[in-house]
Amino acid sequence: MTRYAVKFLYLGFLLFPTILWSLNLTFESKPVVSIQFKGQENIPESELKKLISFKTGGFLQKPSLFNQRVLDWDRNEIQRYFISEGYLHCHVTDSLSLNENNEVNIFIFIDEGPRFYVNSVTLEGNTLISDEKIQSLLSAEPGKPFRPFDYQRGLQSMRDEYAKIGYPFITIDERIQESSNHIDITLILDEDGLYTVDNIDIKGNNTVLEKTIRKELVVKPGDVYNLKNIQKSRLHIFELGTFNSVNIVPVAPKPDSLTVGLQVQVLESKPRRWDANIGIKQGRIADLNQTYLFTEVEWLHKNLFHRAHRLQAKGNFGIVWDQETFFKKSSPSYGMDVSYTRPRIFSLRLPTTFKVYYNKNVYSPFSQDIDENDELITTGFEVSSLWKMERKLNTIASFTLRRVESILSEEDQEIQRRFNWRIHYDNRDNFLFPKKGWNMWADFQWVKGVSGSPTNYYQWDVSVSRYQALFEKGVLAARVETGFIDNRTDKPPLIVMYRLGTETTVRGWSQSIGREFKTPDGLIIYADYAKILANIELRIDLFRNFGLEFFVDAGRLNESFTGLWDPEKFYVSAGPGLMYSTIIGPIRLEFPFVVQDPSDGFHRWEQPEKHFLIALLFAF
Repeated sequence: MTRYAVKFLYLGFLLFPTILWSLNLTFESKPVVSIQFKGQENIPESELKKLISFKTGGFLQKPSLFNQRVLDWDRNEIQRYFISEGYLHCHVTDSLSLNENNEVNIFIFIDEGPRFYVNSVTLEGNTLISDEKIQSLLSAEPGKPFRPFDYQRGLQSMRDEYAKIGYPFITIDERIQESSNHIDITLILDEDGLYTVDNIDIKGNNTVLEKTIRKELVVKPGDVYNLKNIQKSRLHIFELGTFNSVNIVPVAPKPDSLTVGLQVQVLESKPRRWDANIGIKQGRIADLNQTYLFTEVEWLHKNLFHRAHRLQAKGNFGIVWDQETFFKKSSPSYGMDVSYTRPRIFSLRLPTTFKVYYNKNVYSPFSQDIDENDELITTGFEVSSLWKMERKLNTIASFTLRRVESILSEEDQEIQRRFNWRIHYDNRDNFLFPKKGWNMWADFQWVKGVSGSPTNYYQWDVSVSRYQALFEKGVLAARVETGFIDNRTDKPPLIVMYRLGTETTVRGWSQSIGREFKTPDGLIIYADYAKILANIELRIDLFRNFGLEFFVDAGRLNESFTGLWDPEKFYVSAGPGLMYSTIIGPIRLEFPFVVQDPSDGFHRWEQPEKHFLIALLFAF
């Protein structure tokens, strides 16, 4: 072979990858109009499409442009998905073609291979944790498909379970045998010994005092190693709000003395920051649900005195409207507050906030007569303490001294003191688009006027919301809410009395469905002392970000709580709706119809609203 031939072969070898890449340049940045799957037998195509990044276009959406790296990623994700479902020898390939319009067709070929099932799980060497407990952690039940990723997570869960009782350094000898399409698992455990913590070092804190961090540690030197307490300590330190990351890792284990050190590794965030938000939301204004455009500016210092104390100043401005008067009249709302938060009070881990505030909101008492000066202005000082019983369960207690101005008040200005206690449990999988979980809260308060104010009442409210996925794209959401105001004077507290109606309670009635009460100025509002409310919605995702909903609302107000439960006196509405999902939540168009109107104001299936409702968030 000549010298030139050798050079030619060498150059070809170097250019071969480039030549291969240039072949795919034929398809790069061209629109993808179809994706077809071939060969899969047991996994529905709808599941596989969720793993594909490319969109083939449709109503109001352009097709994605082809990118080879994206396709490689998607192909690997599909193969990983099959392996995770027990198809351990699955192989996925792809091919491409161009149609006459120079558009890309993607073909994905799937060779599933056999699905593997767990035949047996044998444990040896475990004396501290039972076989049954370990097998429940492994997610490898005989007769069920072998899911390797779940199995690996199960192994880690088993190690964590040992670490919770002081055995962080167990070793596991895995022996996995394949036969036909079955898996036999044998785990031989060396439980090692019971370890205690000898010292705790803190690294990475540049401005936050070390003693501030140590106060949040649940585990102390001399304690038995306990992973649960270590995880709780990590959460407590992170909740100080001054760190971007917090990790606690075991270091320098001493097998002879059965001791181990802990190192707390923190990464501090910037202590001061500015935030600005603008958007559309629904807020509660004096127990009324309103939709409004808002903007908010916030300044925060989260490491005051180098002790993770927080100083916060916020200002907000909004335009409040209701469904009927949006194009005729809108009113501004604005406010500001300054708050100071300590993470601990008297060595107790009870984050406590001291706040002064001023808020001017539009007060809409569902009366056609009240148009001018319909404002609620509150100025006050508040002290509140938060106690997190666990990550999803917390309670807060507060005391407020406030001045209230409203045309509904018996006085032009009332001075009130308010004691409040609230408990909240929330394990929803998603705040904006929940598909499963609960959201429950209970609120109790006592409000009494001072300096001659006639206000004196007790109030409690309870709300329970449940979310359940019914099928692939359907969610059933339900809410039950009730409350009662025990008034201790002869003057009704009109500012806080319950109203029902509008897009977030019993849809279809723009006027509140309560009794008539006269304001001090002789105007009429509709309210009452006791409330019961129930909603149920079926939410169905369609194509792109569009969806359907079907809802039924029921509720009523009453003078007493005992007489609240008569079903014939409930106001009931039902109807369909369209929704469009955005990054700030759903936008909905709803069409409520009357099912039952105890006041005989509307006939069944009549639509009280002359126009559809525009509801900008889910009612619950």
